[in-house]
Amino acid sequence: MLSSLIAVALVGCGEQKVEKPQEEAPKAVGPSLTQTPDVGKVEQIQVTAKGMGVTPGAAVNDALKTAIMQVNGTRVEAVSATLNTFSNATANLDVQTASGYRDSAEATATLQSQNFADQIVSESKGMVTSFRVVKMLAPKSKGDIYTVDIEAKIAKFAAPADAGKIKIVVAPLKSNVAAYDIGGTVVPASEVLNPIRQQIIDALSQTGRFTILDRQFEADIEGELDMIGSGKSANTDFAKLGQALAADLVWIGVVNDLAYKKHARKLQTSDRELVSYSGAWSVSQRLINLTTRQILQSNTLQGTPPSVKPTTLGAGVDSNAMLASIRNEIVKNATEAIILRTFPISIVERDGNMVVLSQGGQAVRENRRYQIYLQGKEIKDPQTGQSLGNMESLCCEVVINRVTPNLSYGTLENIKIELSSVQPGALQIREALADRPEAAAAAPEAVHQPVPAAEHKPVAQPAVARSAPTAQAPRVKQSEDW
Repeated sequence: MLSSLIAVALVGCGEQKVEKPQEEAPKAVGPSLTQTPDVGKVEQIQVTAKGMGVTPGAAVNDALKTAIMQVNGTRVEAVSATLNTFSNATANLDVQTASGYRDSAEATATLQSQNFADQIVSESKGMVTSFRVVKMLAPKSKGDIYTVDIEAKIAKFAAPADAGKIKIVVAPLKSNVAAYDIGGTVVPASEVLNPIRQQIIDALSQTGRFTILDRQFEADIEGELDMIGSGKSANTDFAKLGQALAADLVWIGVVNDLAYKKHARKLQTSDRELVSYSGAWSVSQRLINLTTRQILQSNTLQGTPPSVKPTTLGAGVDSNAMLASIRNEIVKNATEAIILRTFPISIVERDGNMVVLSQGGQAVRENRRYQIYLQGKEIKDPQTGQSLGNMESLCCEVVINRVTPNLSYGTLENIKIELSSVQPGALQIREALADRPEAAAAAPEAVHQPVPAAEHKPVAQPAVARSAPTAQAPRVKQSEDW
């Protein structure tokens, strides 16, 4: 009965609906369209410091120098000297002190005045953006010194995040010759060496693993810095002076040999010439630790462009295309050697024999074959305690199928160990392997033999042979004199 009455009462009162709060629609997630390059910025750091001196001005100078060094380190020694240690702002104060300050409260009032603070800020040229003397203790007897406590905001340049990466300088390539013979065309050395250097800089920059430092346009950069020092820019920009980064590594390359020569021999039985083309290149490279002058890597890179076999049919070579092909091979081999030495490429994911490698871009090349090693226990020199690297055992080979800017994908072949219990990160690339003979034999020869005009028979031109999957064979053209 009671339950029935309660039910009737509820019906009589009417059913009350409780409205649920509306949930906010999820915010759209998309790319940041306002992101700007990280070039560093000038920050203001609040500090306190104590200074001592035989005069109030000397004490203030000492306190300011301490405050600046707290924020920017000993690098500001030279900057403080340039600013004459704020002596212009404190000179009048010291003159008054020499005339006979008898009241320490009067001297403190002068130090704490807004006029004096403005002079210090102005004299600092933006390094000090606010200044205040908290207290001053005057000497109680002859021979004592003044003591000053200050508060100040010091400008500090916050370097970009990339400044924490390995900093490398690519030095201009060197050569013992003034020009190179490329298919019968004499090419000045500068037209060969400068593009190679620029392409190496481009390739290393695209890996995202290095901070590349410029040493080519120093005069232009110094001109911009001089404008800051002259006071023509905002005062806060003064903190940007003295912030140049020093290199960790220097890459040095020497071109020992680079040529693709035309060989011609006149036939005894006719007035025709037997013409062929062949060449090679050799570049010695060193990777040097700038601080210790230690050579971290030293080797010689070599290559042989596809040759043109002897023919009497007036074959010729596109010198520009051949030179571009040689330059590309040098750049790829040099970049590959640098990256493998500084950032070993490891396998980060594996699904059976399909693997994902930790780097892409210019680090590896599509269709190229690399040797993989399994990393074991770390070995240390018993005399110096220095790490000598890890024990390594030959694992397998990987053929790169696809390369993206940050990753690459490949297939494992010739596996020599059991991989079921191996962690992916323990497998690392050590060196590139030469193409297999059967692969090279399968490619047609890089020779074009045009048919004499008298026969009037079109001939299909065979494809170009490649000494490496990425090598570009010379484009062969018919001689105009034929």
